[in-house]
Amino acid sequence: MDEGLIGVCVGEKRTITIPPHLAYGEEGTGSKIPGSAVLVFDIHIIDFHNPSDNTDVSVTYKPEECGGQTKKGDFVKYHYNATLLDGSSIDSTYNYGKTYNVVLGANQVVPGMEEGLLGMCTGEKRHLVIPPHLGYGERGVTDEVPGSAVLVFDVELVDFEEGLPEGYMFIWNDDVSPDLFSEMDKDKNEQVESSEFTDYIMRQVTEGKGRLAPGFDAYRIIDNMFNNQDRNSDGKITEDEFRLKADEAPHDEL
Repeated sequence: MDEGLIGVCVGEKRTITIPPHLAYGEEGTGSKIPGSAVLVFDIHIIDFHNPSDNTDVSVTYKPEECGGQTKKGDFVKYHYNATLLDGSSIDSTYNYGKTYNVVLGANQVVPGMEEGLLGMCTGEKRHLVIPPHLGYGERGVTDEVPGSAVLVFDVELVDFEEGLPEGYMFIWNDDVSPDLFSEMDKDKNEQVESSEFTDYIMRQVTEGKGRLAPGFDAYRIIDNMFNNQDRNSDGKITEDEFRLKADEAPHDEL
């Protein structure tokens, strides 16, 4: 059967006649296939894929002017129409009247969709064919996508917001104040509590002095930032604990 399936095309039909020594041999398979049986298979190739296949990306429309292209970390808003390879419908954002929004590189969509959304301009449209190993794999999605399914997406990028540099969840747009700790410490008790920290960061974002990573829960980011600075986990930050990210080893936020 391995030999008979080499070189077939999708949609092709073949009759494969297999001699015993290339099938189940002299012993057969018990009651169903006798020993030394010649097997005859009529086959119809519905689909196939190779684990080395990549997502097939075709640009169907591109605006004359492109103000920027999507990259890892960007918060993208797009419409999609999803089908199986035979045209069977899976889902469409047009049915809900709203875009699907994700952060690229954050594992919020299947790898093939990540690949297909990179390098797009606002208003651009693409046709994506995603092989199973870059889609939902052998298991599929219960009652929605069968196992080992090839996915077909027609996508339109509606808008995107530029992400932050890799490894950052908050950046300063202006020079950092030399009195940063005292500005956070509103009640001047020489320690910054979570509410003071949150209020200060949110005020910097509102005034355009700082920026949080788009597409994530702002308060969860700020909680993580606070916890990274609260080195002894006592619910407050002292001036001795407080450090900027630039003065730290990677992954401490501020």
